[in-house]
Amino acid sequence: MKLYLAGLYTSNFTLKSQQFMRCDANEQQARRDVRYYLESYHYIHRQAHIDRIRADGVQVFLDSGAFSAFTKGVQVDLPAYCEYIHRNMDIIEVIDGALCASVLDGIGDPKATYENQKAMEQLGVKPLPCFHYGEPEEYLDYYVANYSYITLGGMVPISTPQLRLWLDRIWEKHLIDGSGRPKIKVHGFGLTVLELMGRYPWYSVDSSSWVQIAANGNILIPGFGIMATSDSSPSRKMAGQHIDTIPAVTRNRIKELLHSQGFDLERMRTEYISRWVYNCWSFTEVNRQLENKETIFSRPQPELFS
Repeated sequence: MKLYLAGLYTSNFTLKSQQFMRCDANEQQARRDVRYYLESYHYIHRQAHIDRIRADGVQVFLDSGAFSAFTKGVQVDLPAYCEYIHRNMDIIEVIDGALCASVLDGIGDPKATYENQKAMEQLGVKPLPCFHYGEPEEYLDYYVANYSYITLGGMVPISTPQLRLWLDRIWEKHLIDGSGRPKIKVHGFGLTVLELMGRYPWYSVDSSSWVQIAANGNILIPGFGIMATSDSSPSRKMAGQHIDTIPAVTRNRIKELLHSQGFDLERMRTEYISRWVYNCWSFTEVNRQLENKETIFSRPQPELFS
């Protein structure tokens, strides 16, 4: 599975940015080690963003940004989106012949999404189709039968228990063969729950949690979970909710762990950029652990007696 970090270039966290220059040597290396990037056309359509991506020599998975635009009352122009893709093919990832650029979603309208898929193909762009939470499943059947790589979207606002039930059914009924292996490549948009990343045989997922967690004064520590470290965090006054309010033995273990990983807890107290880059490292580590693991999905069977 490939875990794409969403929004690094939207956040201007480039290899030549002021944020990067504020990092210490180990933090700079951790930022360089990020392998997979996802960006939204809605946010990076300006030439300055394209120039920064080219300067760093990376390629991105391109999301249309239709939902982000919709929430701001903006409509993404389909021909302009296609022209942008044609003009910037060199910075968009291609996997086994599939262009990693998503279809322009018809928000809340699966027929419009399907029609946009066909309209983009008429304009010479074959985007990855997107099937959204709660849509009629005949659309998913069509995409599975006609494309080698598809995306699942609309999952961000759904609670984890509810999303797990939906994904269990979708994977079991439509996306796996008799052995539990995926029929095609599947990308999960905005999938931030680690349990759901490992439960299904995704080809790829993306998450912007690296920056959201840091903005809230927290870091994601593999093996421990989310921990508040910022001196400005309100949780500093709550027992067991902050690095300063957990038991001393646990705090010392975490401090030693961070040091062994090459990071400085004291910097994370006051430097948001240190939390940014630690979370980049942490998500890259999660990716490393899941990347070569073959996941075979089988819905757990209910026990007769419990």
